[in-house]
Amino acid sequence: MKRFLSIGATAAIAISLLSGCNSNDSIKAASGQSVAQFEQAGVKNMQNDAIFVAEAASADMLYLQLSKEAITRGVSPEVKEMAQQMQEEHEQMLTELQELGSRGNFVLPQTLGNAHKEIYDEVASKEGIAFDLAYIREVRHLHDELLDRYEDMSKNGVSMEVKQYASRQLPLIRQHLEQAEALEKKIQ
Repeated sequence: MKRFLSIGATAAIAISLLSGCNSNDSIKAASGQSVAQFEQAGVKNMQNDAIFVAEAASADMLYLQLSKEAITRGVSPEVKEMAQQMQEEHEQMLTELQELGSRGNFVLPQTLGNAHKEIYDEVASKEGIAFDLAYIREVRHLHDELLDRYEDMSKNGVSMEVKQYASRQLPLIRQHLEQAEALEKKIQ
């Protein structure tokens, strides 16, 4: 009877987390599923780790999609070159994240989160040099945000695997941020 109540409570938490997302946000859905699984297994305080893993996966998917657009639609050879590098390196980051998810029982979104989808739509709606500028601005802005989030998780993550993953990615994120800042100045 207690086990049934525990499963029922976990299901109620998952439903409330998912229904609390006014929309069908894949990040919130994936992190909610992860938290429910952890709580069902008796693991507490994994909300931040679960959200980070889901956000990181969505961000990597965003970089992959934007970079594909930049490779084919970019005007500047420097933008195309940077997009190729971003595509390769964020694909590797996503692969590592998927492996971490499998080992650590994290659920990863299969589609972009709502905020990332809006960014993609905004950048993809541009043409020519306006596209290049929008792409570079978003790469810089998002890497700036990622840097803060990865630094936080490298120190404050609950899961050792999440902390190690975040720590390993920090040098690459810093490099991407510096490259985007330099290219943004050059193109403007």
